[in-house]
Amino acid sequence: MTNNPYAPARPQGRWKPTVLFWIVAALVLLVLIPFAVAGGVGMALFILGLVALLTGLYALLFKRRSWVGLPHRKSGGLVAIAGFVALIVGFGVVGATAAPGGSADKASLASTSKQSATATATPTPTNPANSACLTAAETRKHNDQTLICTMGSDQRLVWMTEADSKRVAAEKAAADKAAADKAAAEKAAAEKAAADKAAAEKAAADKAAADQAAAQLAAEQAAQKAAADQAAAQQAAKPAPAPAAPAPAAAYFGSCADARAAGAAPLYAGQAGYRAALDRDSDGVACE
Repeated sequence: MTNNPYAPARPQGRWKPTVLFWIVAALVLLVLIPFAVAGGVGMALFILGLVALLTGLYALLFKRRSWVGLPHRKSGGLVAIAGFVALIVGFGVVGATAAPGGSADKASLASTSKQSATATATPTPTNPANSACLTAAETRKHNDQTLICTMGSDQRLVWMTEADSKRVAAEKAAADKAAADKAAAEKAAAEKAAADKAAAEKAAADKAAADQAAAQLAAEQAAQKAAADQAAAQQAAKPAPAPAAPAPAAAYFGSCADARAAGAAPLYAGQAGYRAALDRDSDGVACE
């Protein structure tokens, strides 16, 4: 059966709530209740106007029943206009009720700022302990407590209590003493090492000199021995002197020249004509 465009329109049935209606209505209530509690009547009108505007536009544009069953475009337009008006009225009510609260907030903020400024104008004095200072050993009072400007372990001048200052001074004195003792020990060790080195070098030089003197003496002794051996060898190589003819027993020579002229030289001890006056070196041989 074909549709006849000229046939009279069938009357639409009576609208009944559908599942979509109950779902959308529940969602609208879930959104409306907290906003109404927080913002009052103005916020409730704003939410309802927004929902009505969207519902009317849906029916007007798509020409279909909306979730509340609007039957035609005319009713959709009326609902959209009513929703827009409710939206504007709700927005105005929300703005009007929020203004006094904003003024109150500003007044409260100004009061808080004034109180903060008043509190800042009279600050409570703080303890200067451990803060920087300028002159060592300078003192100052804080709450009946004496603070002393002391050089800390980080080489900075800070305010310390009297007890802490004495403790730091004692630790510094102990550290300085330990450093001085260490430096003295290192110096003594260096001096001892230098003295030991000098003594070792002197001993080595003395030994070298003694060895050189001993070698020189040995060389001299060897040279003397060699010369003596050479003289002995030369002496051994000389021919033995021929025995002289015996002189008469009563021979007398006034001088060695007479003895030589007589052919009796040399004269030996015990030989005729020998006398000590002719033996100049007293070796037992005269007129050699």
